[in-house]
Amino acid sequence: MADYPPEKQPPAPRLDYEGLEVDTRAGDGLDKHLDPSKPLPDLRKWQEEEENKRYLNEKQMIQAHEVPQSTPTSPDSTMGVPSPHGTEQKGFGDPMGSPPEPRIRRICGLRRGIFWLMFGIVLAVVIVAAVVGGVVGGTRHSSSPSKVDQDTKTPAPASGNIPAQPFDVVVGSPLNVISYIAGDGTTADSRQFFRVYFQSVLGNIKEAVRRGLGSWETAVPIFTDAVNNTGLATVVYMNESAPTGQMFYVGGNGYLQEKRKALNNDNVNWEPGPLNKINIKMTGNVSLPENNRNNDPTNAFDGFRMAAVYSELFEGGAQTRLFYHTSAINGTSWVQERIWTQSANEWQIGQSITNVHPNSHIAATVDEQNLLLRLYFSSGSHTLQEVWLNISDPDGLYNNGFSVPNFLPQDNAELAVASHNGTNYIYHPSIIGDLGIRELIVSGVPASLGGSQESFNLSEPLVTHPSLTSQEGTSPYQPLGASVTRVEGLSEGPQLFVFWAEKVTGPKPDAEGSVTGYSTLEQISRPVRKATWSQTERLSIQLGSENAYPENNSRKRWLAWLL
Repeated sequence: MADYPPEKQPPAPRLDYEGLEVDTRAGDGLDKHLDPSKPLPDLRKWQEEEENKRYLNEKQMIQAHEVPQSTPTSPDSTMGVPSPHGTEQKGFGDPMGSPPEPRIRRICGLRRGIFWLMFGIVLAVVIVAAVVGGVVGGTRHSSSPSKVDQDTKTPAPASGNIPAQPFDVVVGSPLNVISYIAGDGTTADSRQFFRVYFQSVLGNIKEAVRRGLGSWETAVPIFTDAVNNTGLATVVYMNESAPTGQMFYVGGNGYLQEKRKALNNDNVNWEPGPLNKINIKMTGNVSLPENNRNNDPTNAFDGFRMAAVYSELFEGGAQTRLFYHTSAINGTSWVQERIWTQSANEWQIGQSITNVHPNSHIAATVDEQNLLLRLYFSSGSHTLQEVWLNISDPDGLYNNGFSVPNFLPQDNAELAVASHNGTNYIYHPSIIGDLGIRELIVSGVPASLGGSQESFNLSEPLVTHPSLTSQEGTSPYQPLGASVTRVEGLSEGPQLFVFWAEKVTGPKPDAEGSVTGYSTLEQISRPVRKATWSQTERLSIQLGSENAYPENNSRKRWLAWLL
């Protein structure tokens, strides 16, 4: 090897993409270190000599191993030698061609048969554990709102459904009711339909239907991607003479979801609405105010509560108004309004209502006789607050109505409302006197609209005594809903309906006071013309025997992948 001065060292050889050394010194195609006076070797002749040598070498090896002439050659001109132990072949890497020892295939050091047998046993144990864990784990609250960013498109396992639990109504479930006219019955009673919606312990939204004023059909799951204990709002509107349901809830991905369905056709599915395209991230509340009372649970899921109303009498035409909690990073929170105009099938942002307690539940109704949208919530310190909007005023703003201090048992107590002929009926849990659900009746028009003033009855009639345990007291999570009949000419006249969940079932409350769920949904009704509620008018709603796998359940997603 020649010695070069340091300043004239030749460049280091580099490797081409196949790992061969490339001489970088021949930049013009000729090696500068060759003698140009000598002729270059004949490359073609050299290749022929090499091919001939390889041919003779192969011939000698074939003859040494006595390979039959019919043995085929491989496409790359190499020959495989048949093994006396089967179809395995030995290439030219072993020129002696000695037969290999029989090999026993192993996996992780075990014979294949033993490995797969043990794998099958372990897999069966894991599947059983995952299913049991998913059912038991689903009975507790879902993960916190900060962990709702989950894939909601994971396919469910092949089994499809699992048995419903005896505590099927999740403790913090919203309870929504829609009342509408349907069917072609010959009597008014047969044309009055109801649908009740609630959340099961596994994140399902379930629906129970009552066709006519008969018995309730068994509840069935319709959605599997809801986050447990979050908001749920429903309305019904007419779409080309067909009653259509419109539902809002928090999806497993943390975004506000809108679904629609023609209610007169059981064979059609719920379809996404245009609100989904806006991608509204549900934030709930960031923090509770410092003056939050010690006995007021700090369950952050209450900040996801929502309400909705629909009316054809809005100044801008038929509209749905949706109300939901939202908040800023600095902790400021408010209730946001969204407006859907039916004729344009478009959503736009509405007004903000700022005096709402961050954990308050929301109840809304349209008093069509007085052309008022009324919203009820807690403004803090257990105060029941009303705000109202004149729906005939296109530029109208929300105004504060009446307020009742120290009225609610807690700032996140359940609220429900129904309106009929200018009177509004508000339902809530109460600790005054007998524990139970009470009815606040509000009538009149605010003085600013030319009315004498709103009035209400503080000596509220008792609606019912839910079966509450001493551990829960007047649980603010008692799911509660209300509605009124729509059909004219009913045998009992217009009727009010109240719905609630009761009979706490399942594991005992944990350190935070949460419970597993409720085992029954109940309904009670009274004619508007009567002032009292008869307990003989109670009716149970069948919760159903099955639930679908929740799409936002991590155990279910892992199990689906495993299977």
